[in-house]
Amino acid sequence: MTQDDFLVLLQKEIQRENALHVNDLLEDIPEWDSMAMLVALNVFDEIGVEVDIDDLEKCKSIKDILQKAGFDA
Repeated sequence: MTQDDFLVLLQKEIQRENALHVNDLLEDIPEWDSMAMLVALNVFDEIGVEVDIDDLEKCKSIKDILQKAGFDA
């Protein structure tokens, strides 16, 4: 899976109409809430990366999420 594939999957799973970009801040994404975090954990599971909710809560941007997923964002 590429970084772009991951972003498209995450976008779809959190039910966001607009594309996600590396420099997006999570606080600026209305769909990013506690439910979206749980959905994101499932996306991480799908790609075989173990991340816990505490790690995800520390993320401030899409770049942070991509780095947790193992991409060089």
